[in-house]
Amino acid sequence: MQSIKTAIVGYGYAGRVFHAQLIGATEGLELYAVSTRDPQRRQQAAQDLDVKTYPSLDELLKDDEVQLVVLATPHDTHKELAIHCLDAGKHVVSEKIMCLDTSEADSMIEASRRNGRMLSVFHNRRWDCGYLTLKRAVADGLLGDLLVVESRVVGWRHPRPDRWRSQRRHGGGSLRDWGAHLIDQALQLIDSPVVSVYCDMLYTEPKIDVETSARCCMTFDNGVRYLVETGFISALPRPRWYVRGTRGAFRKLGLDPQERALNQGQVNSGLPLPPDERAEVRIETEAGMETRVFETIPGNWPAYYQNIADHLLRDAELVVKPEQARRAVAIIETAAESADEDQVISCRI
Repeated sequence: MQSIKTAIVGYGYAGRVFHAQLIGATEGLELYAVSTRDPQRRQQAAQDLDVKTYPSLDELLKDDEVQLVVLATPHDTHKELAIHCLDAGKHVVSEKIMCLDTSEADSMIEASRRNGRMLSVFHNRRWDCGYLTLKRAVADGLLGDLLVVESRVVGWRHPRPDRWRSQRRHGGGSLRDWGAHLIDQALQLIDSPVVSVYCDMLYTEPKIDVETSARCCMTFDNGVRYLVETGFISALPRPRWYVRGTRGAFRKLGLDPQERALNQGQVNSGLPLPPDERAEVRIETEAGMETRVFETIPGNWPAYYQNIADHLLRDAELVVKPEQARRAVAIIETAAESADEDQVISCRI
């Protein structure tokens, strides 16, 4: 078997800009089909990709050629669609967030094990340039022991009420969107259980029923404090990363440029950063405190799907395991409880 025939369910922004391009650039994956209920999007997929198209998931699953199904659909659909695909004998990649709560995650993982099929979640931002660079700075011992990590993606806009990401019933809200990535990064960076969560949410748009800003504070068992902040109320930029340790600090502005490149039709893992978005460290040396620009490691989103292909074709270890994605779901579930009750929630996640 030289390639895995892959189908995408949903051909909105994520399916079209992210998954179709990354799958198409992956050795060992063949973009074979797209399923969407929207006839205009089916026509667009056929023109853009020269693939088979299906008006429903059931019709797609009848195609024995399909081996891997990618779910680029709203958050509240992931559980049902993933289990349906797994029970049909297909491997599954789900968009983040994996699902709405841990009971749904458990059902998805059980279906994967029951059917002997792969389940993974598209946490592509483990390969963001800033995150990779921070990991290197930590591994090199520049910061000493971590004390406080601040990870945020904030901006300024008025969410549209008609979009599913602005609707609670579909699992919308900034914490389940960007927050799912930032919390996944936290759980990979800090090798320790989370023992408490406090989350504060603001609701500033009367026409939508999800938060427009969220601040989720996690305390890890090893003492690290970790703040994740998301939302749309910040008209001026804030650092993407601000990290403090016993020897120094790390700061980086700006987002990884790979999404911008994909919007321009470029799958490129080595894009340059503007000078003011390069990583900066201030560390303690024998001569005193020293500030320097730290070499930024290029982002590499194609690595996610390359690992999927290598896992299915060559039995490589799966990098983004469903049990890991479940932890992020558990943190967000606990954060929602904390915000509702306005109190710190003790846990062990």
